[in-house]
Amino acid sequence: MDEVRNYAWPVTAISKENFNAIVNCVRHHKELFGEKTILIFGAGIRGAEISVILESIGCTNIIFTDNNEEKWGGVIDKYPIISVREALDLRGEAVYLISVEEGDPICEQLTVEGLKEDVDYFFPKPDLYERFMREFKRKMQNEILVMGDCMFEVISFMDKNKDSLTEIMQDKLGYENVKLLTMHGMGLPSFYHVLRGQLNCGMKPKVLVVMLNFETLTGKQHLLPRSQHTKLIRQVWESSPDPTGELEKYTAVTEERVKNVQAEFFTTNKFSAKKRENNNRGAISDSASKVFLKLNYMYRLNPGIESIQYLTKIMELAKKENFMVLPFVPPVNYERGIELFGDRFEEAYKYNYDILESIVSAGGFRLLNLSHICTKEQFADLTTPDETTNFEGRMKVADSICEEIKRIEEEENER
Repeated sequence: MDEVRNYAWPVTAISKENFNAIVNCVRHHKELFGEKTILIFGAGIRGAEISVILESIGCTNIIFTDNNEEKWGGVIDKYPIISVREALDLRGEAVYLISVEEGDPICEQLTVEGLKEDVDYFFPKPDLYERFMREFKRKMQNEILVMGDCMFEVISFMDKNKDSLTEIMQDKLGYENVKLLTMHGMGLPSFYHVLRGQLNCGMKPKVLVVMLNFETLTGKQHLLPRSQHTKLIRQVWESSPDPTGELEKYTAVTEERVKNVQAEFFTTNKFSAKKRENNNRGAISDSASKVFLKLNYMYRLNPGIESIQYLTKIMELAKKENFMVLPFVPPVNYERGIELFGDRFEEAYKYNYDILESIVSAGGFRLLNLSHICTKEQFADLTTPDETTNFEGRMKVADSICEEIKRIEEEENER
């Protein structure tokens, strides 16, 4: 018997903004979502995340579809992935929920097929870009600028205190002293251009804190449609002086890359579907964790990839503009890694870390290593394979970063 391919992404946490956007959409149209099959268009990370949110509010009549034909016939855990043609044949019986970040092409696709937005299909979007741009435009000079991905925004499903890492950092450093430009899936090429935009607007930080997540340093991450945030990058360009045309060129690059649906790489790695005990979507299976850890932590880091080149450009820019850089590696659930791979996990992780540390050192800065500061109990779930922590873990991360910022500032004052 052939194995059913499970394209589920491990979900143990969620951003508050995404949760609220989905829940508000469903509740506002509760009769429609209650009577019809919910057809999630996009069988990727956010699609899996949305299915967990729907389950949490009692919606389980779910089907997936995706424009990537490789996924047809597979599942997101217990939910089937059907072809787009089969999905369109369900019009009238299903309500379509667009899950992908850059969902406008799918909106156009459904509109061409005769479906109407906010009637037949919905594209619930949190105001992440609006929030980001408000922060981008907030006037600051000679303060702390923080750039990172979703670790700053997500919370554990089990958290009682739901303050995000962003909120904790603002509380510890003072809102007026820190600017946080964070976005899920965003990597170093985008961080560099956002930093360029800030500098072009006359806002130079005293210290730039930049997250170096091994997940975003894989060979293909910078090509993924979900990593482009094209609309946001365009807003950064349009809101900033661009004397060299660098921001305009990068905006065009992201617009091309977002069209490449085949670039998604985690979800093209197959592992057999397994029923989770008590339908606990938070307990991530060993097979899913192994795939995730192999892809995102145990690969061989290539110092020549685009993301590393942009890390070097960030450090060179800092030297030129005379501000400090604090690169940091976020926590990894090393106990989970050792449990599944033994010493091989630590050896592979150390190999990549040593390369990254040497690159940062060559740039004239020091890499803050937070990889082992959290025990497995301080992650979103004991089985969490990524950097997502619970409130206790987030407090440890914030404390460590703030202590290092203080050390850097004291060193600078002594010069």
